[in-house]
Amino acid sequence: MYEVKTSVDINAPCAEVWRVLTDLGAYRLWNPTVPWISGQAEEGRTLRMVFRSPGALPVYFHARVSVVTPNREFRWTGKVIVPPLFIGDHYFVLKPMGANRVSLVQGETFAGALAPVMFRLLQDYNRSGFVAMNEALKVYVESRPPETADRTSDR
Repeated sequence: MYEVKTSVDINAPCAEVWRVLTDLGAYRLWNPTVPWISGQAEEGRTLRMVFRSPGALPVYFHARVSVVTPNREFRWTGKVIVPPLFIGDHYFVLKPMGANRVSLVQGETFAGALAPVMFRLLQDYNRSGFVAMNEALKVYVESRPPETADRTSDR
């Protein structure tokens, strides 16, 4: 299996990190790596997005939401090329570490006949984008006043 995996610890309740992570309409407020995304964080739904790693050109693609387990896991699968040739499975896993601390694991696995080639081409690009997104999420969530927790997309 080919995988890019990153993580960050966030000083906030798991439910708050989850709210921000699944409020796709608010990504533009904090996410430098996915500055535009449309769709809903619901299993079976199609997402359209732009992925832009630091210093790289943007990549536009579609993905299908495959897992939404509240406060635990959010996952989508993108098929950039004919599905049997290359599939990218992107995931976010939340691991509570107390009442006000959570570990976020973000990664992507690559499958299909072109996976070895695509992994070599994309691993550094994806890793730097995931790290940038993790850090931006951490800063955004940790700097939010508690009273705005439910109004993310109103801004």
